[in-house]
Amino acid sequence: MNTLVLELPSEEEFVEDLLSEIYSALQNNQRRLAAMGIRALLEQIMIAKVGDHRSFVKNLQEFEAGGFVSKKQREWLETILEAGHATIHRSFRPSKTDLVALVNITESVIETTYLHDAQVEKLRKRIPPRNGGTNS
Repeated sequence: MNTLVLELPSEEEFVEDLLSEIYSALQNNQRRLAAMGIRALLEQIMIAKVGDHRSFVKNLQEFEAGGFVSKKQREWLETILEAGHATIHRSFRPSKTDLVALVNITESVIETTYLHDAQVEKLRKRIPPRNGGTNS
């Protein structure tokens, strides 16, 4: 798994901090801690972007409505969040394969939420305008 390099506003540095702790748990084969960390990270990302709507279901609905994830990605996140809940409340122990899926999808959400906008904006600024002065 690759380590993401993020440029975050100070109020959202928790993303990098929690992600670092998740990677550390993975490196030390602490699968339950990694799954719990992923659940916590996703919850905090949703709250940072759309506010706290007092439940995972509502936060996830608002996250989708805000355009941060597609319907399909929301369905994936429901499963990932449920894996985190099961780890905490029902003694679920994710396998290494389970964690690969958990981490890959979480990293994808982080990329689309934090990285792609900044990357596209940098690219947009570098594209020369068409004749007539606009990029359309």
